[in-house]
Amino acid sequence: MNQKRCGYVALLGQPNAGKSTLMNACLGTKLAVVSAKPQTTRNKILGICASGDSQILFLDTPGIHKTGGLPKLNRKMNATAWSVLQDADLVCYLVDAAAGWSDEDEVFFTQILKQSSKPLVVIATKTDKVKAEVINQNIELMTERMRACSNGDFTTQSDSNAGLISGVPMAVSAKRPEEIEKFREFVSSRMPDGAWLYSEDDLTDRPQQFVCGELIREQLFRQLGQELPYSAAVKVERFQNKGGLTILQASVIVHKDNHKAMVIGARGSRIKAIGQAARESLEKHLGRKVHLELFVKVQSNWIDSDNLLAEYAGLDNLEE
Repeated sequence: MNQKRCGYVALLGQPNAGKSTLMNACLGTKLAVVSAKPQTTRNKILGICASGDSQILFLDTPGIHKTGGLPKLNRKMNATAWSVLQDADLVCYLVDAAAGWSDEDEVFFTQILKQSSKPLVVIATKTDKVKAEVINQNIELMTERMRACSNGDFTTQSDSNAGLISGVPMAVSAKRPEEIEKFREFVSSRMPDGAWLYSEDDLTDRPQQFVCGELIREQLFRQLGQELPYSAAVKVERFQNKGGLTILQASVIVHKDNHKAMVIGARGSRIKAIGQAARESLEKHLGRKVHLELFVKVQSNWIDSDNLLAEYAGLDNLEE
């Protein structure tokens, strides 16, 4: 009988680095919210992936960013992201290869090296977005910068010691199945020996209501784009299965009256479109018919309230 492996993989990086997209691709289903708008992911989300004899426990995180002068929401999101370093058996720092390595990447990458002694690998994402020569140039620059940050102190990929595993980023496009499979195999090989912590059928430790709320929130971002500030939340008020039907009632929480008008749209056209797209996404996820009712509520300044951040965004009182 083969030895079982099980471990946590922290996915860290700036907003829109491709963390949620990579995790979803590894899982083979949508668990985390994905949109072109930055700061979409707000919580630490566990994604459970079986790969051979390994159970990989991905920890998707909010994009790490500078929070000076920003609401408490941002500070708590950052604290949530950094908190995964203490749980991780492997840390993956993701960089958008189409955009290239930035000064902020240098700051955050160096901070990870200082704060964590866990094995670390840099993942170059979105390699399908631009021409190959641009990607190659950007990866060369990433290699130079990450080696400079680590003073060239890295081990080989087969070495089990902590620290930067390789001085060269691993290029992974979530749209190329062969690269996702290679990434899964690499991560699987680095998981520590140990019994699986979850059953084979588990996808996450989050309740179904949380996942459904995230799928609704995703459609807010997709439908409203830059019109609506990222400070909108979704709270599932009712989740009930009746026969072959799931009944869902959810509130969209905004913190200004004009934001409520944006969400509702002229004669309710926008909220209707959001509801229809969300219902289709929910039915695909749940594998059953869904009756969805959406309401829009204004809760002034919820983005700076500890209690409301916990209620609406699931962000606990982590040290900021």
